[in-house]
Amino acid sequence: MGKMSRFLLSVVVFLVVSFSSVSFAGEIDILVEKLIAKGILTPVEGQVILEETKQEVTKKIAQGKSYAVPEWVQNTKLKGDLRLRYQWEDPTDAIDRSRERYRLRLGVESKINDNMKVHAGIASGSNDPRSTNETLDDTFETKGAMLDYAYAEWLAAPWATVKAGKIQGVKNCLFTTSDLLWDGDINPEGVSLLLNKKIGNLELFANAGYWILDEWSASAHDPSMYVIQPGFKYKFNGNTHLKAGVACYNFENIVGNSQLEHSSATNTTTGGKLKYSYNSINPNIEFGMKQPLNGLVPYAAIFGEYVVNPDRSEANEGYLCGVKFGAEKVKKLHDWQFKYMYRELEKDAWLDTFPDSDAMGGGTDIKCHELVLAYGLGKNTALGLDYYYGDSIGGVEAHHIFQVDWTLKF
Repeated sequence: MGKMSRFLLSVVVFLVVSFSSVSFAGEIDILVEKLIAKGILTPVEGQVILEETKQEVTKKIAQGKSYAVPEWVQNTKLKGDLRLRYQWEDPTDAIDRSRERYRLRLGVESKINDNMKVHAGIASGSNDPRSTNETLDDTFETKGAMLDYAYAEWLAAPWATVKAGKIQGVKNCLFTTSDLLWDGDINPEGVSLLLNKKIGNLELFANAGYWILDEWSASAHDPSMYVIQPGFKYKFNGNTHLKAGVACYNFENIVGNSQLEHSSATNTTTGGKLKYSYNSINPNIEFGMKQPLNGLVPYAAIFGEYVVNPDRSEANEGYLCGVKFGAEKVKKLHDWQFKYMYRELEKDAWLDTFPDSDAMGGGTDIKCHELVLAYGLGKNTALGLDYYYGDSIGGVEAHHIFQVDWTLKF
């Protein structure tokens, strides 16, 4: 490329970076075409200029340093997903039920400064904290959308993060290996603190939270909860890790009050009031390995969690054990992952307001097998099969659920 070509390249890049990329994109293409037509640039040189220009603009926008786009746009990210589902249920004492459902979630993340962000999202569904599904029904009725989460995130120090508001996902606040205690759709409300420190192959962490459960206008004793979870992650080498943590939960103003909103009504009550507190202890552990069995599968892990409620002497324990193998995450075409889990959750091991709503309706006093298979149909899209076979611990309420999901992320 000659001196004239290099000069023109510099001018083009300067124009794109300094002004609006939308208004100038078409003009740059025309300019390059004119220079090629006059013989000043060869077609190859013209293509190089356009590609290098696009790369430079993209780089500046990613760094938040482009003059071509307003700063707030560069600092804001939009994401979402759509899930289409067919669901079949076969409860013991009711007729079979088939439903076609969808879930739509749309979220935004905006960087306020180098240490602070705001996150917000809306989702389909109702005010049920354990479901964002909508069923196709009621003669093409217009469906609803609700505020799903809205919170601030502050990087107080390189090793300390504070989140406050309606926080997206318990997994963004605590280390959990499954949904034994927490349904994946629950977004807690309150304040969480996440501490993290790496020392060689060892990563130490401590999570804490104060979450508000309800606000009662007629009482000064609103129900709330505290959680603290110390833990660690150790990398034995580049392919193998062990991660563990122990969460300690403390509930305020639970005993002697009515069941919480959205309760599954399976905890022990006296006169319609909760008889026990649920100040439970909850260890989680995961052992994962990349390329096990001489690379036969990309990733494999065994995981589990246990919960005990010392406030009661019986029917106060629960556990889940599971195994998964295949891709660590299904992201692209032909990625696949298989997962099997078995859980038992006794009647008063945990509040019946929070567990996975698909496992026997989200209540306690259950045992349940779950098999999950996911297969990548392409980049950011996958097909999922999920089967639950559940029962009460007494063995009188067998329940089958089979779900077929098509998920698309954007």
